[in-house]
Amino acid sequence: MIVNRDSNFDVFRFFNDVFLIFVSFYVAIVMFTGQAYAKLSLVDFWMLVLLVGAWYFCSSSNNFYDNLNTKSLFKNMLNTFHNVFVQLCIVVIFFFAIHRTSHFQQFIYTYIGLLCVLIPLEKILYRRLMTYLHYKGITQKKILIIGAGRTGMAFFDIIKNQKHLGYEVVGFLDDEVKPHLNGSYLGNLEKIDEYVSTNMTEFDEVVVALPNAANEKIKHIADIVGNHAVKLRIIPAYHELINSQYRISTFADFPMITLRDEPLENIHNRVIKRVFDIIFTLFVLVFVCSWLFPIVALAIMIDSKGPIFFIQERWGRKNKKIRCYKFRSMYTHSKDVSEKDGKYQQASKNDKRITRVGRILRKTNLDEFPQFINVLLGEMSVIGPRPHPTPLNLESKQVIHNYLVRHLVKPGISGWAQVNGFRGETADPQLMHSRVKYDIWYIENWSPWLDLRIIFLTVWGTLKGDKNAF
Repeated sequence: MIVNRDSNFDVFRFFNDVFLIFVSFYVAIVMFTGQAYAKLSLVDFWMLVLLVGAWYFCSSSNNFYDNLNTKSLFKNMLNTFHNVFVQLCIVVIFFFAIHRTSHFQQFIYTYIGLLCVLIPLEKILYRRLMTYLHYKGITQKKILIIGAGRTGMAFFDIIKNQKHLGYEVVGFLDDEVKPHLNGSYLGNLEKIDEYVSTNMTEFDEVVVALPNAANEKIKHIADIVGNHAVKLRIIPAYHELINSQYRISTFADFPMITLRDEPLENIHNRVIKRVFDIIFTLFVLVFVCSWLFPIVALAIMIDSKGPIFFIQERWGRKNKKIRCYKFRSMYTHSKDVSEKDGKYQQASKNDKRITRVGRILRKTNLDEFPQFINVLLGEMSVIGPRPHPTPLNLESKQVIHNYLVRHLVKPGISGWAQVNGFRGETADPQLMHSRVKYDIWYIENWSPWLDLRIIFLTVWGTLKGDKNAF
């Protein structure tokens, strides 16, 4: 379940890490300047502000400071090193932007090295401290769970396995006797009034984990618990009805459940993704495309007559039509629509429309490189669902369930579906259904780390060779 992030943001832990960032930065400045008591220049100050801002954005994108964080220590360490990697990228870019390259390696080694040691160490010590305080009963909060069904037991498992959260379950109340609870079953719901009145000093919170159909019972429990100094929490059982991710938040005075929670709805995440797109695209255009484009252009001109680039109408975010750039890989007289059935013709194995150079370009993904221009224009992203031509979109949206969901985000040069084997022709509706399924999973589970993983898998797949690339 994803809850409203703002309400669970642990400010204390954030500023604790900001302090460690400042310490690491200052020590690095001292090593950089060689002065024991270095003063921060205006440039140093703005670089520090940029680094702290980047840390906040990255942390917001992965719920790093969620005070109900149930992620494993290993997962938190991965998030930590992901944040540190972003810090490294920013420092390198900043130094080159201001043309300050002397001794910058010493600064980077010191700053990044300290972050890699201090922040993970702080996370480990904090978790151990909270676990210790829990066992000592200092931070311990006792919970009474009402409802021992699937929801109640799933919640109990989380509490039992995450001791650092500081919660202890005193028992369950349920309409059905639960012998398997080994003494934790405390009685029937009809005894709720009597039990709360008699034992209200034995627990701090009541968590209701009943089915949504038990509306009257939940209201009755709320009335009883509300008359005592006990906090009441209610777990809505909508997650049993919804397959996709969702988010619980408030709109004015109304609690709302948002189906299909998308991380890229968050402005922080969109900024992170867009900045990465621009930096990565400029790097590719300057260091790769600057020499690659002339070579490919010359090969296309020698191989067949026609333009170097192929420009095709495709659908982008929110079904907006974009002009998608590619290197031409087919003969100019080729037709996209079949004369037999009027359907869009996707490229297939041994397709006679593909030129000799075109086969190489398509096999190695080189035909897609001009789409970095689309990324720079803001029409596409480096990673995202692949954009389809207009005729294919019109055909697919009629037969593939949730097909248009993939257009909630910008299309990408490569995507999660492609690195999982769903690249190339999708004439079989089942193949298109699987591609859409992977695209929707990407939209609901996006993270900067996932984008980097897809980029790596794309490069690896190109080097290894893809049987579906033709």
